[in-house]
Amino acid sequence: MSKLIVVSNRVSLPHSDQPSAGGLAVALHDALNEIGGVWLGWNGTQVEDGQASVFEHVECGQVEYITCPLQHVHYRKYYCGFANNTLWPAMHDRADLIVFKNDEYEAYQQVNYLFAQKLAQIAEPDDVIWIHDYHFFSMARYCRELGMHNKIGFFLHIPFAPIDMWQMLPRASALIEDLHDYDVIGLQTENDQKNCMQVCTSLLKAMQINAHLISYKSHLTTIKCYPIGIHPDSIQELSIKTDQSVQAMLNKPLAQKTIIGVERIDYSKGLLQRFDALADFLTHYPHYQTQLTALQIACPCRLDIQAYQDLNRSLNQQVERINRQFSRDDWQPIDYHQEVIEHDVLMQVYRAADMCWVTSLRDGMNLVAKEYIAAQNPLDPGVLILSKYAGAAEQMSAALIVDPLDPVDMREALKTAMEMSKAERIQRYQQLIKGLYQFDINDWRNQFLWDLMHNHQLFEHCIKQPIHRTAHIVF
Repeated sequence: MSKLIVVSNRVSLPHSDQPSAGGLAVALHDALNEIGGVWLGWNGTQVEDGQASVFEHVECGQVEYITCPLQHVHYRKYYCGFANNTLWPAMHDRADLIVFKNDEYEAYQQVNYLFAQKLAQIAEPDDVIWIHDYHFFSMARYCRELGMHNKIGFFLHIPFAPIDMWQMLPRASALIEDLHDYDVIGLQTENDQKNCMQVCTSLLKAMQINAHLISYKSHLTTIKCYPIGIHPDSIQELSIKTDQSVQAMLNKPLAQKTIIGVERIDYSKGLLQRFDALADFLTHYPHYQTQLTALQIACPCRLDIQAYQDLNRSLNQQVERINRQFSRDDWQPIDYHQEVIEHDVLMQVYRAADMCWVTSLRDGMNLVAKEYIAAQNPLDPGVLILSKYAGAAEQMSAALIVDPLDPVDMREALKTAMEMSKAERIQRYQQLIKGLYQFDINDWRNQFLWDLMHNHQLFEHCIKQPIHRTAHIVF
């Protein structure tokens, strides 16, 4: 019987001492947990340059985890270099931060080949392979060169950059050509899908067959939007538990409200703009001072990269300045935490928070928005403030949609959230939670895998078969 093999840069190992901070790790764990399979990727550790990357196998439940360390040089050049100093800023419309070095591109290719080699060793001919995110644009090419004819899909969890950004990116044509060795390319939003289709037809002169299908060198590739979901029921169950650390974190007077923000410290998340908006709000509406606390959980990441060092320093200085300006007695406007919080505890924090703001300047989906809504008390839900630049905004129009680059829009949305009636909060919540159930994490997985396993037959016979919430992919 065939199996599903998932590949991602980082693997969330079972029983790990490290909390899982990323939405991708949580989503892939949920997607694999029900149907089982293999999860292949980096274990987060490094070895000396020249030392062989030995793969370790761990089985837990229905999932086999296969991981290896990276050599120092690959960590520096593949991960810190081309993946996060070239591709990441390009995909997030930050041309000013793009750094391209040819040796880093070559290291990126070497790591793609490393994992393709492992895939060729472990995959049976009828196994289905699902590769994730911007770290592995080129892996399918190496799989094909190694003689693999498996169905291979690719899902990009971050935005897909428009054509003008790709045109200024060195080696862009080679990367886009590599993408065409995948059978299905999945994107988060309809806008990402349009960008991908335009880039393929413009850079490579690939032939567009219809809205979702493209042909390049006689190979058909499906390019389609699959908005990633969550497990609403599981999150609701986690949120109603009680943890003493949550009570301590949210200890406040009854009249005071809490607005929560949770993300890695990344320039795509709009953290500096967020706190500028908070300061502006407290200045224009001083009667709300002492009545609102911004609980910010912001985990430093990628501190080996200069842009992230600069951002972390700027953010710490901004928080200190705003707290110094507005603090009174035992109240300060920003309660700032940089430690990773366990996922189940975080769901309890979401439930207890009166508001949540997601102020991304560019984001693939942003599962914080969806998890916050799923964690709410249906009888007394909180308010979601959501950036129009987050992929989640396409599905969550009942949130307060804002432009994080517009200080007045941000300020007034915060005022609206503070003053929103319970009846309106419930009405908005009911629309939002309905959407989360209509396309959850299982639907995301099932729809992608169905298309991956049937895309050629579907298009050759012009058949379109919907996937329902209760459908299961059988391996």
